Amino acid sequence: MEALLVVLSVLLIAGGIIFSILPPLPGPLLTYGALICTHNIANGTEFSTTSLVVWGAIGVAVIFTDYLLPIAATKKFGGTRAGVIGGMIGTILGIILPIPMGIILGPLLGAIIGDLYGGNRIKAAFKSGFGSFLGFVTATGLKLLYAVILGGVIAWEVGGFTISRMNEWL
Repeated sequence: MEALLVVLSVLLIAGGIIFSILPPLPGPLLTYGALICTHNIANGTEFSTTSLVVWGAIGVAVIFTDYLLPIAATKKFGGTRAGVIGGMIGTILGIILPIPMGIILGPLLGAIIGDLYGGNRIKAAFKSGFGSFLGFVTATGLKLLYAVILGGVIAWEVGGFTISRMNEWL
């Protein structure tokens, strides 16, 4: 059972890092799942209740930030309501459509098109589009940072689980 939980934790950490960049699944939530799996391994890998609550709260904050930061950045850079909506639509389309670099260009182009539709001039639309892009990149960086740091904390805690130790279980 321990070997299964270790393998599941490793897969969840890897998925958490990957899906912090690719949005179909919430990467921070997957990494937190790895923390819960690791906590349930019997050989002294328990985390304190405080650690579980703090990492969970940080994960929830990062997930909310992922949704709110691009909106706030678009508004901060002078975007209209239509620009904010365009940025959100562009983000979703960038994920769904197989356009090269769609996940990067989607928020930028969506905010620009939305702002042009909302009445902004080209210069202001590009500025708010840049804000949407900057918010998206910053939020993605925060998710990735959370997943990598929590993955490192888990790996540190499980440090006694080496390849030779796994061979003993198998």
